[in-house]
Amino acid sequence: MIDFTFEKKDSLQDALMQLHAIVTLLRSEEGCPWDREQTSKSVAENLLDETYEYIDEVIKQDFPGQREELGDVLLNAMMLLEIHEEQDDFSVVQALNDVCEKLIRRHPHVFSTAQVSSSGEVIDLWNSIKTNVEGKQSKDDDFFSRVPSSLPPLEMANEIQKKIRKVGFDWPHVEGVVEKVKEELSEVLQAKDHQDNTDEDLEMELGDLLFATVNLTRFLGYNPSVALHRSNQKMRGRFNALYQLAKQKDVPLDQDHLDEMDQLWQEVKSEETR
Repeated sequence: MIDFTFEKKDSLQDALMQLHAIVTLLRSEEGCPWDREQTSKSVAENLLDETYEYIDEVIKQDFPGQREELGDVLLNAMMLLEIHEEQDDFSVVQALNDVCEKLIRRHPHVFSTAQVSSSGEVIDLWNSIKTNVEGKQSKDDDFFSRVPSSLPPLEMANEIQKKIRKVGFDWPHVEGVVEKVKEELSEVLQAKDHQDNTDEDLEMELGDLLFATVNLTRFLGYNPSVALHRSNQKMRGRFNALYQLAKQKDVPLDQDHLDEMDQLWQEVKSEETR
């Protein structure tokens, strides 16, 4: 047993130090077996989960929920820092110093004499600093070398498109993006109807349609992962409501009762608009 008493802190410094102390104790020999077993990979996965849970609370505009989930995000970030410190990769202080130094370096329009008049000019300034000051350039044979290869496909599509946009290779108007989605959908339908033709790759055409849809989402100013996450949550909520109604009305969920299920679906949707 570790003798530790939680105290509510009044300053950011003290609160962060208490979190760091607790994480360190959890990872110690006298601490928790589960916490000691965690690796940078497993904690990074937890960090992603907690980030999406925070996004859920943002969508619901639940501030107590946001506070809790942000605490969990900080916990996982602190756990990662502690793991790297244990392995002598780098210290918590070094990581914090690095990000503070980077913020100062990348904001000469705030902390020095550079002038910008819009957020677009800020992004141009950032890109210039990354390339000319920090030396972060793409490899000669791979324009996308700085796009993380570990990104899930949806996020990678978005990052590829954003990087292309930075050099001006983008649609001038949304109408062109919409037409591209329609074109890709047409090619999917054509490939579906001619699957016996070896020149028709339905899977690739479906991928092109998804890529074009991601591009439309990005062009309109939304994050495709967040947009899809919201749709997933909406579908889960609606079908769970249908599931409850089906149990109440003794409607089996199977192919033989599609008409009844469709009626329940319409009932759920109508309840949402009231």
